Amino acid sequence: MPPVDGIYPRNLVKAFLSPLRRTKTLRHIQQLHAQVIVHGLERDVHFGSSVTNAYIELGRLAFASGSFNRIPAEERNRHSWNTILSGYSKFKCYIDVLVLYSCMRRSCDDGVDSFNLVFAIKACIGLGDLENGKSIHGLARKFGLERDAYVAPSLVEMYVQSGSLEDAQKMFDEIPDRNSVLWGVLMKGYLKFSMDSEVLRVFHLMRDTGLGFDAFTLQCLVRACGNVFAAKEGKSVHGLCVKWSWIECSAFLQASLLDMYVKCGLIDNALKLFETSVDRNVVTWSTLISGFAKNERAFEAFSLFRKMVAESMRPNEFTSANILVSCSSLGSLRHGKSVHGYVIRTGIEMDAVNCTSFIDMYARCGCVPMARKVFDMMPEKNVISWSSMINAFGINGLLEEAIDCFDRMKARNLVPNCVTFVSLLSACSHSGNVEEGWKHFESMTRDYGITPEEEHYACMIDLLGRGGRLREAMSFLENMPVKPRASAWKALLGASRIHKQVSLAEEIAEKLLSLEPDNSSVYVLLSNVYADAGMWDMVNSVRKKMGMKGYQKPLALSATRVG
Repeated sequence: MPPVDGIYPRNLVKAFLSPLRRTKTLRHIQQLHAQVIVHGLERDVHFGSSVTNAYIELGRLAFASGSFNRIPAEERNRHSWNTILSGYSKFKCYIDVLVLYSCMRRSCDDGVDSFNLVFAIKACIGLGDLENGKSIHGLARKFGLERDAYVAPSLVEMYVQSGSLEDAQKMFDEIPDRNSVLWGVLMKGYLKFSMDSEVLRVFHLMRDTGLGFDAFTLQCLVRACGNVFAAKEGKSVHGLCVKWSWIECSAFLQASLLDMYVKCGLIDNALKLFETSVDRNVVTWSTLISGFAKNERAFEAFSLFRKMVAESMRPNEFTSANILVSCSSLGSLRHGKSVHGYVIRTGIEMDAVNCTSFIDMYARCGCVPMARKVFDMMPEKNVISWSSMINAFGINGLLEEAIDCFDRMKARNLVPNCVTFVSLLSACSHSGNVEEGWKHFESMTRDYGITPEEEHYACMIDLLGRGGRLREAMSFLENMPVKPRASAWKALLGASRIHKQVSLAEEIAEKLLSLEPDNSSVYVLLSNVYADAGMWDMVNSVRKKMGMKGYQKPLALSATRVG
């Protein structure tokens, strides 16, 4: 039944097109398709496109392609081509998208539009085909669509994903009317290449120009704030999320904010956000437990872990690995064994990360035999797990066992890395064996091509200090090729206390305070040096300074009081 002046009778449209839009099963669509064919309508671009789209909605690309192919080439228009392109793009069949796009360009006289350009650009992104993408960019420019609200963000994303940030920025700068989508795509690119400071710069630009944010750009901002510990900006972004009610409708945004607060060390803010969240899952629970554990709030981490279990939220490998950090910091073997038992009872996978965490926990609790047992039970041992076992022996003063473990690792053709040598040098330090430490420190570069990092130098300073060679340690520290952190100076200050070298301790404390003028622990360490030397007038003087600055000596916690 041909149309009259290009218009089909209303009853015919109602009989076929209305049911096609509502039908959700393959059987019914095929029945309607059969009726379209019976009435000779399958070659009509309008009906053919509708049937094609119905098949696409069900994910039946083969049927969609069959329906599309029944439309004569001369009858196909941009709408029909966009319909079939959308189907293959939706299911990430990128090669098919580009093949269809080329066919469209050869057979369609009315050029391109923003929709088929976007499908083609996304295919190039999916295939990593920048060369073809640049050709499509040129075509967009030719048809005046380069700055289109849909095309422009896709082009920027294409350059971002290919690593051409300079081209992405150039493309971005040429667009006068930038919307939040375009800004978000640029932020995503900076995040991908760990250019977090650039993300924050974009945030300030958007805010200064009064441009609105959407959930995607806010997520990018939150992640960047966490990565660079930008607490002030992070709180500002949180405020925007609350102001525009984005936080209630995005569980991912809530999780990102929680992670940001944890990374910035704002655990109380993270807890407050967590307590008001309605969508608590294993990720958010584990993130908060991790925050408490890593910020030396072990008791609260345990309390949260118990609450998680009580609320029938099953922990995973990430949760157990983080709660073990608390066991290690407390030196609580009882708590560590309790977590180990829970992991075994509930069938949580003992992967390499978890096994390594258990080795570290048992070692720090002084239970080397259990650390060795966990290590021996590991089906596959990598360099990290061997390094962890070396460290377990080392921190418990078992240097010979640590070196033997190191030799057995090499015998299995595993190449030591920088972490391995930190464990080995630490073992030498705990045992006070300076000669053995020097041997491995020199071997690290000579035999394995590993450039010493700050941690390796800190181990050597600690080793020399423990061995009473304080001036040698001081000279070593001052001539390091990398700038020493406060931890290295603190190690030497601790050694000065052991050997009652008061004048050297004062010299080191002065250096430390120039690095960290508000660090109360420096005053505490210096006070202890004076106390060990019986210089009580100096102890009182230091404590008076602490009082003037508002510092208090932290109370010690005994592991015997746990639980």
